[in-house]
Amino acid sequence: MVNTSALAALSQALKLEREGRAFYLKAADEALDEKGQAMFLSLADDERLHAEMIERQLHALEGQGEYVLLPDLKTPRIDLNARLFPPERDKIAAKVGADPNELDALHVALENEIKSYDLYRVAANKVEDAAGQEMYAWLAAAELTHYNLLMANYEALVDHGGWA
Repeated sequence: MVNTSALAALSQALKLEREGRAFYLKAADEALDEKGQAMFLSLADDERLHAEMIERQLHALEGQGEYVLLPDLKTPRIDLNARLFPPERDKIAAKVGADPNELDALHVALENEIKSYDLYRVAANKVEDAAGQEMYAWLAAAELTHYNLLMANYEALVDHGGWA
């Protein structure tokens, strides 16, 4: 029997990953700095890989009714109860020496990563299937890595006027 709540969570995850990829491709196209372009393109590629992983799980759930273990998946251990928060725009606006458009793009990216991270950490804590838990934990860790990369660049732009 197909688990409709699992399919709904994966469908939402797939939508977020596709939207994230589209956003990062647009941000890369509009970035003025080569480092910024490269970072956004790398994140877009990661989102593509995440979407492919989620699609495989959707097909597995629809066909077999359960998640499948993904080969060679090394999941870093993170605190799946920890929440992430974006920087406060108002406080940063006073310090901005960099192009505000780049900061806006990074702020939106941070908010998007938080949405994805929250979806995956909650799903990892809810799902009973071990393969599903592993996949969601891996995706949460990947989004946390993205968040940290984006935050480092956000802080570098605000504090130093250049990309990290």
